Amino acid sequence: MAVYTGTEHFYRRSPEEVADVLRHKGFKEEWSIITPFQQEIKMFHKLQNKFALLRKQGNHTVVDYSR
Repeated sequence: MAVYTGTEHFYRRSPEEVADVLRHKGFKEEWSIITPFQQEIKMFHKLQNKFALLRKQGNHTVVDYSR
């Protein structure tokens, strides 16, 4: 289980848009849950060996980064 240390807020952005931003930073999608009630995408960066967990919160997206 990853320990998440950093948080970044993307205001008025959908999880898919934020996932595209992270893909440009070198992250790859590991799994995703996109339903009307829950929207989460977990991504992994091979070179930096860290995870990013995207989740919908209100009308913006929050990303939690592991160490």
